[in-house]
Amino acid sequence: WYQRRVREAVVSTQSTGSSGINAEYGDLSVAYTLSFVSLTYTMSGYGDPDRNWFHSKNVALLQCLLTVGTTISSWAIALYCGHVKLWPIPMISYCGVEAPEKFVFSIGLVCSAFLMFGFIWIVETAGKIYSSRLVAYLLGFPCSIGLMVLAVCNCVEEPTLHYIGAISYFVCFALWCLVCSFKELNLPVEAGRDPWVRVRKVLAVLIVIFTFTMLYLFLVVHDKVDAGRIPVCEWAAVICAELFVGSFYFDLGNEYYIEQVKVPGGRYRKLGYEES
Repeated sequence: WYQRRVREAVVSTQSTGSSGINAEYGDLSVAYTLSFVSLTYTMSGYGDPDRNWFHSKNVALLQCLLTVGTTISSWAIALYCGHVKLWPIPMISYCGVEAPEKFVFSIGLVCSAFLMFGFIWIVETAGKIYSSRLVAYLLGFPCSIGLMVLAVCNCVEEPTLHYIGAISYFVCFALWCLVCSFKELNLPVEAGRDPWVRVRKVLAVLIVIFTFTMLYLFLVVHDKVDAGRIPVCEWAAVICAELFVGSFYFDLGNEYYIEQVKVPGGRYRKLGYEES
């Protein structure tokens, strides 16, 4: 009903202007509301009745910006409050232990985990060569769950759950990036020259190196966190991981939408399968 009314408002504003809406609906407040919504609907590009919601590439961008923004904000608040030192740089988990930064840390990363679910689903259904349901279920979705667990359970109050979540997130995401990236090796030479394909290969290798170096220092060598080597590897892995996610903003382009795409016959097709 709402979409039908908005579309009627769009048609009315395009043909008769806002006065046409007033004549049709009578109520001035409703008219102004629908006029504003229809203007926003049209200007944003969602007025096309053949497409619903927004570009899927925006999910990759939002996930990247939210994770980076949450991490840096939590670190800045913890540093300002004296809960961590500037050097050696702290583990990211230490920026989510004390109030008030723990609230920013938990809420931000939980939202980021939900966006990660959406991002993995988009990549899995995007019809690209890196799309794979098996890889998504074995590596992609578990890393999202791990991110949520480490966000909810901090490393002081629930250390076991926190580190299980952290290891799941880092290991699964590193392997997922590696698999997705190097599946693109099968692309034709022309497509392989796409700069984002090459960038993802480099980022995937860096993520794996930083992740497994961090785990080796932490689990095998038992290196002290105060030495700074483990935190540096962790921060580097997270930065590379979010750059990897952000690169899909450019790769998914404008042809993939969240929700549905209308196909001939009046039916709707799930996101990611290009129209014939």
